[in-house]
Amino acid sequence: MAKSTGISPDGAGLRIRIWKDGKLAHSETLKGDPESASLQSAAKNRRNWLKARIDLGLPITIGEENSDLFEDLAQGYMNTLDAKYSTHISYENIINRYWLPIFAGRPAKEITRREIKEALASFDIANKTKKNVLVPLSGIFDHGDVNPNPCAGIKFKRRDSDSPESYEPGQRDALLSKIAALHVDEWFKGQPIAYFALLFGCGLRPSGEPLALLWSDYDGTWVDISKQITKRQSVPYTKTNKRRRVYVPKWVRPHLDNLPTRFKGGHIFQNSEGNKHLDSDHFNAAWKKAHEKARIPYQVPYAARHTRASELLSNGIDPADAAKQMGHSPEMFLRVYATWVEKFRKDLDEERFEGLPANLKHAK
Repeated sequence: MAKSTGISPDGAGLRIRIWKDGKLAHSETLKGDPESASLQSAAKNRRNWLKARIDLGLPITIGEENSDLFEDLAQGYMNTLDAKYSTHISYENIINRYWLPIFAGRPAKEITRREIKEALASFDIANKTKKNVLVPLSGIFDHGDVNPNPCAGIKFKRRDSDSPESYEPGQRDALLSKIAALHVDEWFKGQPIAYFALLFGCGLRPSGEPLALLWSDYDGTWVDISKQITKRQSVPYTKTNKRRRVYVPKWVRPHLDNLPTRFKGGHIFQNSEGNKHLDSDHFNAAWKKAHEKARIPYQVPYAARHTRASELLSNGIDPADAAKQMGHSPEMFLRVYATWVEKFRKDLDEERFEGLPANLKHAK
């Protein structure tokens, strides 16, 4: 970014300088990647705000006016947030990554909806992620009694025609075959194929749910899902805070039964030190290699879970029962997989709509 704009790289960030009457009136640095589009946008917005305040002779530092600064409200919001550990960490990361670089030093009541929308437009993330990023920001304004909340009314376009990504049966089998054949460290043998067999066969949520499993959770036919690993921490609850029993298909069971960890007890999936995995890095590396070897377009591991949902519906499983296996509410399941429900039901025999015939007695 050219120096003529009043913004220039400065070590690990962008320096903002404002001149007035030939003298330097203000200088500060926003920390971050100088090449980042979001930081450049934040610096531009910050400089425009500062220049307007300085030109009008208005204060720009704390204590000069009776107004809560954004960063103070953000800290207060996080200090009083009553939420799960994973949610707390997620919100903290969002605030530090997306909102503090833009709004730090600003009185919260002066932040406008237009600025927020412009910031969201500059983030190179999906609309679903933008919606998530907006949640803690809205919470900060609510915490500071900013009325109206500038986040209110911000909406995102949703492509209703899009269905979740999934694999065809042949693709699933090819991927699992390549995963089973991968050369891995001795301690890791058998774990990748068992892990992805659980994703494809049981529809578990990648990473958190399978990595948290203990051998005591598996009885040979069913597996109990009651916990997860998130942000490298074990937590005694699932994403939905609901425990569920999931059926383990017969083709999946040998992959679990053959794991060496079965005789050690503890966690089903263990790292080289004999402890639970805190992340899925090794599994994801195997997943990527399998796609390359099978020459199948890459999809994230969550597509294996979607494949299981597709399989349940194509086999005629009632959506309510399928939702229970997947850990969804029926409403959420129908919303996510609405197009699949129609796809897999439209070819069923129309006689299923008949019901019991009415038996009318003729009057005498």
